[in-house]
Parts: sequence; C-alpha cells; structure tokens
Amino acid sequence: MKKILIIDDEPDSIAVFDLLLTNLNYEVVSESNPLNAIEMIEATQPDLVILDWLMPQMEGIEVLRNIKNILEISEIPVIISSGIRTQSSNLQTALSLGAIDFLKKPIDEIELEARVTSAIKLHDYHKNAQKLQQEIHAKEMQIEQSKALFYQNELNKKNREMLVSAVSIFQNKKLVSVLKSEIFDEISELSEEHKSLVVKVLDRYENISSSINWDMFEKRFTELNSDFYNKLNYEFPDLSTGEQRLCAFFKLGLSTKEIAIINYSSYEAIRKAIYRIRKKLNQNEKIDLNLFFQAF
Repeated sequence: MKKILIIDDEPDSIAVFDLLLTNLNYEVVSESNPLNAIEMIEATQPDLVILDWLMPQMEGIEVLRNIKNILEISEIPVIISSGIRTQSSNLQTALSLGAIDFLKKPIDEIELEARVTSAIKLHDYHKNAQKLQQEIHAKEMQIEQSKALFYQNELNKKNREMLVSAVSIFQNKKLVSVLKSEIFDEISELSEEHKSLVVKVLDRYENISSSINWDMFEKRFTELNSDFYNKLNYEFPDLSTGEQRLCAFFKLGLSTKEIAIINYSSYEAIRKAIYRIRKKLNQNEKIDLNLFFQAF
C-alpha cells in the first residue's frame, strides 16, 4: 500500500484528504506543523507528499525548497495544494522549485485521484528507470572489468615473453662465449691463417645470433610500447642505439645489475653507460630512471 503524507495546518483539510485517500486505498499520515515536515518525511518515508502552500509557521514553498535540498528525501514527489495561490504563475513557481504537480482547493475527488495516481506512477517509473540504468551501468562495469582483466593478462604475457627474450640474449651470448673458448682450445695447433678464418666464422655467427635475439626483444617491446622509441628520439635525438636499448630496459623496471647481466657486461661498464645517458637526458643521479621512463 502506497503511503501519502499530508502537511497542512488546517485540521479540516487533513480530514478531507484522509477520507478521500483512504477510500482510494492509500495509507495516510499527516503533520500540521510545517516546521516538523522534514523530520516527519524522514521518519515515515512516504511515497508522496501533499504540501499546503499557505501556513503561518512556514510557507509550503519554503518546505519544498528544504525537501529538495536534502539528498536523502529530495526524490520523494511533492504536490503543492492551495486555495488562494491558484494562478498559472503560482503553478510555474511550484514546478520550478521541484513540485511534481499542483492541486487546487477545495479538493475535487476525481482530480485528487487523477493527480495522486499520476504523480505516484510517474515517480515509480523514474525509480524503475533509474534502477534499470544502474543495473545497465553495473553490467557495463563488469564488462569493462573483464576487458581490463583480459588486456592485463595479455600485457603480463607480453611482458613475460619480453623478459624471456632479454634473458635469451644473455644466455645466447654466454653460450657463444663458451663455444668460442672451447673452439680456440681445439684449434691451437692450426696455423694463424686458419685460426683467423675460424674466428671470422664465429664472429659472424655471434653477430647474426645476437641480431636475431635483439630483433625478438625489440618486436615484443614495441608491441607493448609502440611510441617509446619515437618519443625518445624526439626528445633526446643524441641517444645511440645501444643507449636506447638501455632506456628500454629501464622502461621495463630492470635494475642496473639485471641490465648488466642481460647485456653480458660488467656492472661498471653499465654504470658508465648510464652516466652518459643521464648527461644526455639532463637528469642527475637522484632521478629514478625506472620512473622517469614510465612517461614514455
């Protein structure tokens, strides 16, 4: 059963509303003092408020303003009733302040039923539409979260592949180094000319193998950071290819020690390379390069 709150300082008006609305199967509650209106609305949580305009303690139009300024009750529909202020300008004032309708006194039973029914149905429609919109929004959020999770998983996968590529570069360099050392031991009896030919072949293999591994790394890195090198070249055109690769490792969040291992270089050599990069970037040692390159 829908609940209607009558706020009117005239007992006779309240009695009329009570009789007519009860016959229409509404639950009716009332308040004769407009100063208690807000407290009464919050306590009863009615489906509709019928509010008299002219009351000595506070005009109904001021009560309406107060209702619409309180978030928790602002959506409750309000019909303004009046036996004196019944001009179209009065109607316009009431509607502009948030009233859903206007009811003239003396009360006509048919008009009362029509306006109350219309107000409640309209309010219910808005509530259902709002609820539906919230459900749609919630579903859209779920879809967006699922997409975000999917893309994050893909990103993590690409990152793993990229790190595997980086480790592969290091492992390949180490393997080639070991292989060269073993071959040099085996060819110690060869002539210098033959040794030179073997060294050239090994160097060529090392360069080709290293190129393939770097290409794999660059491909994975560029898939995730398509504009990284473009932005880097635009802002710091003096960086060499090797220095750009070191910057890419910092973009991945690798430490100086990890970069040294992957590049099969000494920590001191990488530290010197980073010093040169900082000079070109115009960044002192207090700047965290891992964080700096996140902006690229």
